[in-house]
Amino acid sequence: MKKKKVSLSIISILFLLTGGLLQPEGKMDKGLAAGSQSAVINEVAWMGTTGSYNNEWIELHNTTTTDLSLDGWVLEAQDGTPSIGLTGTVSANGYFLLERTSDATISTVQADQIYTGSLGNSNEVLYLKDASGTVIDEVNSWYAGDNNTKATMERNDAFVIGTDPANWSTSTAAYEGGYGTPKAVNSTVPSNNGSESLTNVSEDPGAINVYFNKSASTQYALPGNEANYNVNLEDRLIKRLNEATTSIDFATYEINLPRVVDTLMEKAAQGVDVRILADAKDGSDPHYTERYETMRLYLERLVRGKDGVVGSADDAHILSDSPMFVVEDAAKRSAHNLPAGFSDFPERNVTVGSTATSGYMFAEGELKETDSYYSPGNQMHNKFAVVDGKWVFTGSWNFTITGLYGSEENMNQGILDGNQQHVVEVHSTELASIYKLEFEEMWGSGSTTPDNTVSNFSTRKVDNTPHTVTIGGNTVEVYFSSGDDAVGRMTELVKTEADESAYFTIFAWSDQALVDELKNKWEGSYADNQGTLTGFDVKGLFDAGFWNQWWSASIEMTGRTATQTSTNNPNIRWANPAPVFKGNESRKLHAKTMLIDADTASDPTVIVGSTNWSENGNNVNDENMLIIHDAAITNQFLQEFNARYVNAGGVVQ
Repeated sequence: MKKKKVSLSIISILFLLTGGLLQPEGKMDKGLAAGSQSAVINEVAWMGTTGSYNNEWIELHNTTTTDLSLDGWVLEAQDGTPSIGLTGTVSANGYFLLERTSDATISTVQADQIYTGSLGNSNEVLYLKDASGTVIDEVNSWYAGDNNTKATMERNDAFVIGTDPANWSTSTAAYEGGYGTPKAVNSTVPSNNGSESLTNVSEDPGAINVYFNKSASTQYALPGNEANYNVNLEDRLIKRLNEATTSIDFATYEINLPRVVDTLMEKAAQGVDVRILADAKDGSDPHYTERYETMRLYLERLVRGKDGVVGSADDAHILSDSPMFVVEDAAKRSAHNLPAGFSDFPERNVTVGSTATSGYMFAEGELKETDSYYSPGNQMHNKFAVVDGKWVFTGSWNFTITGLYGSEENMNQGILDGNQQHVVEVHSTELASIYKLEFEEMWGSGSTTPDNTVSNFSTRKVDNTPHTVTIGGNTVEVYFSSGDDAVGRMTELVKTEADESAYFTIFAWSDQALVDELKNKWEGSYADNQGTLTGFDVKGLFDAGFWNQWWSASIEMTGRTATQTSTNNPNIRWANPAPVFKGNESRKLHAKTMLIDADTASDPTVIVGSTNWSENGNNVNDENMLIIHDAAITNQFLQEFNARYVNAGGVVQ
C-alpha cells in the first residue's frame, strides 16, 4: 500500500487562506503586476547577429489564450535607450518581434515593429509596461547570451516572470543570425523542445504503447517503466499507417497535417482500403471558417487520389456526419494541387439541418431523408485509426498542426509547441474489432462504400459493442458516445472502485454526478459546502480557458461560488478545497485523463480518450473512451501528470 506523500489537511488550509489561488513559489517578484502574466520579455539579441552587432532584436510572448493588444504599452530601458512605444496585437500564445532599425535585421522573419536605440552589452535593465504604466515584466541583467557566437538570451519558462537568473539560458537553436528562435518557442523550454524519449515501445500482440507530446517526470517511474515523452505524435501515427497492408479505418474530428494526408493517399494508391469518417464544421462559425476550408481541401485530395481522378482505384473513401462541399476558391485549390475545375463532383441543392444549401458535394453525410441531411452542429469528435484490424491508435490528439506543433513555422522546424496531448496505441485484434464495429455503425456498411441511408451518428447510435476485453493479461474497458454512457461508467468507477486517490487532467468538465462522487470521496459528503477530509487524495489540472467558467468543476472543487447555476450545474461547493490548479501550458491542456489509485495495490487504473466529461461529450458527440486496468500504464500517465502538475504549481513529493 502506498504511503501518503502529501499532507492533505495542510494543503487544504493553505487553499482556504488563499481563496483557492495558491501562487507557486518563484512565480511572482515584488513590484511586478500581481497575477497579470499577460506578456513577457521572452528573448533578447543584445549582442546583435553574425551580420552586425547593430542587428539587435527583442521578442515578446503573449502567455494568454486570447489575442492581446499592445497599443499604449511601452518597452523601455532604465537609461532611456531604447524607449519603444508599442502598437499592434500579439496573437494568443504568440510572439511579437521587434527589430532594430529595419526589417532586414532578420531577413527570414517579418518584424512586428521596427524600433531605434541600441542595447548595451552589459546589464541593461528593461521594463515592459502596459497602457496604464504598470510594470508587467522586467529584465535587470543579461543573464545569458553569448557575444562570440551571437547566441540570444532566452527565457526558460514564460510563466515565471521577473528577474530570476535561473530562468534564462543561452539559445542553442541555430538561425541565420547565429543562435536564437525569433517568433518561435525558445530552444531552452524543456517541456516543449526537449529530446524525444522513446524507451517503452513494443510491437508484440497485447502491447499498449503510450506517447506524450510534452515532458514527463521519469523519476516517478516504476523500474523499467519510463514513459515515452516529448514524442512527435505525427511520426508515430505515420509509422503505424505505413505498416498497413489491407485496411485503414480513420475517424478524424479535424485534419490538416500534410504528411498524414500524403501517407493516407499513398496507402490508398498501394491498394489499402482507406475509409475516413470526418466531422463537418458549421461554416458560419468564425472559429472554424479557415481551418474547415483547409480540411476540405485536404479531404478532396484524398477523394481524388494520387491520379486526381474521381472514382478511380487509388481513391480514399469518405463519409461525414453532414455533407461536405468543395472549396471553390481558385487560389486555394491551386495551393493544394487541386484542379481548377470541380464539375466531376455532383452539384447538389439540398437541405442541411433546416438550411437550403447548394454546391459541389465531394463527401456525403448521414442522410435524414431524400436530399435532407443532419446539421453539422453535433461533433464527430473521435480521433482514432484502426490498422489492418489489429492496431488501435487513439487518444486526445486531433490530427492538426495546432494540436502538435502550434504553428506552421514550428512544424517546419520540428518544434513541438502544440496542445498537451496523449496517444495510446494497442495491439489487439479483439479491441480493433470493437472499434471497427463502432466505425461501421457510423459508416453504414462493411465495404469501402458507405451507406448513408443506414449510417448513424450522435444520438442515433445504439449501445452495440462489447465493453470489456483482456489485453496483455489486463482488463481494458471501452465505451463510445453517444449511447454507452461512458461518463456514467467513470462515475460508477470513482464511487465503487477508487480507494486511495484520483488524479486528473481535463480540458472541459461540467458533469455534476462525476464531481459529486469525487467530492464524497474527498470529504465524505455530497452536500454544498459540507464535509470533513477523509484522507482520499485528489489532485487535478484544468485547462486555463475553462478554469473560471461558471459550469466548470474547477469552481466547485476550489470552494468558489459560481456566477450562475443551472439544473445540471447547481454549484455544490467543496468545503475543503482540493489542490487542483489551472494548467500552466504554452497552449491548451487538451487531455481527458483520470488516474485511479495510481502506484497502489488497489487496481491502478487510467481513463483516457477523446471524451470530455460533459453532457455533449457523453450524450451528443461521437467519442471514445478507454479504461485501462494496468499498473504500468497508469504509472506512465502518473509520470506525465506529475510533470504537468508541478509546472502548474502543485506539490509532488
